[in-house]
Amino acid sequence: MNIDWPSSTNMGTALLRLMHQFDPGRILHDDYVSWFFDESTTANLRNAKTYVSNNPNDAAQVFSRIAYRYAILREKHIDGIIEHSIETGCRQLLLLGSGYDTRFFRLPSIRKHSVTTFEVDLPETIKEKMMVLKKRLGSLPTGLSLIPLNFNENDWDGIVRGGFHPAIPTVYVWQGVSYYLPEQTVFSVLNYIRSKMVAGSILAFDCCWPLMLTENDEIPGIRFHIERLKQIGEPYIFGMDPKDMQLWLQGKGFQNICVSSPNDLEMTYMHSSTLPRKTWYVVTAA
Repeated sequence: MNIDWPSSTNMGTALLRLMHQFDPGRILHDDYVSWFFDESTTANLRNAKTYVSNNPNDAAQVFSRIAYRYAILREKHIDGIIEHSIETGCRQLLLLGSGYDTRFFRLPSIRKHSVTTFEVDLPETIKEKMMVLKKRLGSLPTGLSLIPLNFNENDWDGIVRGGFHPAIPTVYVWQGVSYYLPEQTVFSVLNYIRSKMVAGSILAFDCCWPLMLTENDEIPGIRFHIERLKQIGEPYIFGMDPKDMQLWLQGKGFQNICVSSPNDLEMTYMHSSTLPRKTWYVVTAA
């Protein structure tokens, strides 16, 4: 089936997770993402026989399959990083650009170790998510804080005002955001994280190759992707070669840097290799 994309990438990413819950090949379990969609959307996905075609026949289907597969693999991979980091001592989780993240509810280690979780996103996203959670739960659960912040305004003090304690070993997650921001803002965010990280902390984020910003013949369906993002007003404007990113991070003092390509993630979690290489990548660093 073709994906009926929402008018924001935040909701689009959540829709992919919801779609995955009815996929026979499911590798990621999320019993909470349906909270952010009406019953008819969930029912339509539940009753559909095909979620993302393994044999796409047009540009939209081709790229939809690529985006779907990467989004699920990225989520699964970073889930594992969070769980391992918590089990080895991290006691805070900071989700930058959290969107409609559900990890506070679905990752066992967060509850087991009472890990304080901070979700940071644009004010309108935080407001909408707050409304949904209060409707479902009556109030925000203890241990979860939602903090409105615009990355382009560099109001980092807002995170600390929201209760975040930099001196505590923390898992910093910045997922699905960097490619929408100017280069200066991307580096400001990474500099902020580096300035706050203490021993035992870990950073996980993803970025894209510069090839994702332009029409080309190497990435199937890229023209559809670029046009769709233009239509909703959220184009990609930043990309960086993984080797250059690694060198930049090393220059800032990050250590134990690991870059995982889509093919690395596929082989780890699906035991196959089908995705084009120069699309996105996930970085971890200490």
